[in-house]
Amino acid sequence: MDFQKIINANIKILREKNKLSQEQFAEKIGLSSKGVSNLERNMYQPQAKTINKICEVFNITPDFLCRPVELSNREKSDILHNINAILCTLGTEELEQIFKIAKTFEK
Repeated sequence: MDFQKIINANIKILREKNKLSQEQFAEKIGLSSKGVSNLERNMYQPQAKTINKICEVFNITPDFLCRPVELSNREKSDILHNINAILCTLGTEELEQIFKIAKTFEK
């Protein structure tokens, strides 16, 4: 299990659920907006003091960041709706490419 990816993904999910821009969130935790962007793209692992600030902002404990977050059915439905809207605008060749990519995720 790649905890760095899980932690960084959870931070992004929490930021978005709390409707904070990267700039707003960066200000609250003492990073630059570029630092938050790098964190969310898994290019930066936050230091312990940054994790403490993140936990304060979201009123969580550090162990919460290490658990994979499962999306609710509503969140999944919203994502699928948005994907479908994009797919409807694409041509056949583009759809075939996306289908090939999606097939690689099958278990």
